[in-house]
Amino acid sequence: MPNNPNNLVVLARARAFAVDLHRAVERRERLIGRASPGLRNQMLRASLSIALNVGEGAGKDTRAEFAQFVGHAIGSANEVEQQMLLAQALALFDAEIDPLLDECREIRMMLYGLRKRLRRID
Repeated sequence: MPNNPNNLVVLARARAFAVDLHRAVERRERLIGRASPGLRNQMLRASLSIALNVGEGAGKDTRAEFAQFVGHAIGSANEVEQQMLLAQALALFDAEIDPLLDECREIRMMLYGLRKRLRRID
């Protein structure tokens, strides 16, 4: 297990993703906040949850515990992807969200790889 979670590339990307999504939502705040404040809030919370679960899990005592938190981060990545797709379907976002969707999917794949390595018995 890493001693310093800040050395995890996936954690840095998850933090950057959350910041970028927050900025994208801020640019569309009037539309998203008025049309669907619940979706807006949950999307932002789920984006934060990806990085927060990885960071928290990195501090756990065992690889199995860390893997469990990575699993929670995967679930949050799945959730925020679906929320972004819903926001796009509701015309709250246009194609501007596509790079963020791609980044969310790449982060999720990185998390799957991390969880697989953590579950591997040495």
